Order: sequence, then C-alpha cells, then structure tokens
Amino acid sequence: MNSIIDTITGLDVLHPVTVLVRILCAIIAGFCIGFERERHYQPAGLRTHMVLSLGACIIMILSYFIPYVYSPDSGDPARLSAQVISGIGFLGAGAIFKYGFSIRGLTTAATIWTTSAIGMVFGAGFYFLGAIATVLLVITLQVFEKVELWLVEQKKIRILQITYYSDAIAAKQILTAVKMHTGNIDIRQVSITEDVENKTSDLVVHCRMDEDFSIRLLFDEIKQLGHIKKIKID
Repeated sequence: MNSIIDTITGLDVLHPVTVLVRILCAIIAGFCIGFERERHYQPAGLRTHMVLSLGACIIMILSYFIPYVYSPDSGDPARLSAQVISGIGFLGAGAIFKYGFSIRGLTTAATIWTTSAIGMVFGAGFYFLGAIATVLLVITLQVFEKVELWLVEQKKIRILQITYYSDAIAAKQILTAVKMHTGNIDIRQVSITEDVENKTSDLVVHCRMDEDFSIRLLFDEIKQLGHIKKIKID
C-alpha cells in the first residue's frame, strides 16, 4: 500500500502528528454535537458523543493501519470501519424509549449514528466533509427544531379513560362532550368495555391533544354530565 499524504499536516496519514490532528477534529465535532444534545437533557449528551466520535475516528485510522502494516498488497481499509456503521445501531437503540404512548429519543439515536459517521470521516482525513457535516448537524438540531414547532401543530398522543354508570348515561353523551373541543382534541379510536355485574362501563378514547389544552376543563365538563365514577388520562 502506497504512502498517502494528509492534506492538512502534509505528513503521512500514520504519522503521529496526523493521527493527533484527526483525533482532535473528531473530539471537537463530538463536543459540538454533544453540547447541543446536553442542552436538551437527552440521555446521550456531551461525553457520549465525544467518546463516540473519538472511537469511530480511531477505528477508521486502525482500519488503515492494519493493512498498511500486515497486508500492504491485499488489505481492505473499509472492512473494519464498515462494522462501525452497522454496530453503532445497537448503541443508538439504547437512546430510544417509550414514554406513555409516545416514542422518545429517535433524534438522539439518529445523532449518535451520524456522529459516528463524522468521526470516521475525520479518521479518513476528509476534513472538509467532517466540518461541513458537523455544522449542518448542529444547525439541523438547533434551528429546525424551532421551524418544526412553527410549521407543525404539536399534539401529544393521549388516552382518556372514563368509567361511568351505563344504566344512567350513554357513551354518546360523553363523546359529545369530548368532541366539543374538536380544535384541541383529535379522536382517533374509541372502545367501550362493559362490566355487567357492577353496571359500569369503561370508555377509552385514543386521541391527539394540544399541549396547552386544559385537561382540568375537560374533566369538569365530563363530571357535569353526572353518573361518572372515574376519569383518567395517560
């Protein structure tokens, strides 16, 4: 394998100075991305992204070092680094968790995967691509979060469960009270379970609800119907 000169240091890619510069670039990129995630109190924050970017960079450098030293004529530098792309998915999966009926951590998981790619880019010596990718990723996480909030109406998935005395009030009356807030509540699915022995029924409403909607107001309106045993929302 022929010697390759680094574009920044002007030295061989395995020269200690070149290796140090690539590692520092990867750590700085991980710091910038991790700092943004840390500010949003995400499970994968500053140190996680720095270590992740550093590790990916080291693997990329190592993937060039091994064939350079042990198999200069037939080595494939891409074989070792390719495992990072697939293996990092397991780490990203750890950032995804279910909160109620919502899925959290998808953005952080995608950021983890992208950060590893950026670390590999710096490890390969493609400084321009690594710098541009870092800037664009931070801008996407910072700026487009506000754009998303502006363009897309934010509604949480909620489950409203109402236990009522079925011999005194009908489910249709309760649903009518809920539908009065159509602008704030989008009903997706309705199910009813009846307890014949106790003469009560459970009305379960799957819906999307505005974040600033007053749940107390909804509860008060449902209670005014009378014959309501219990109201619960998740």
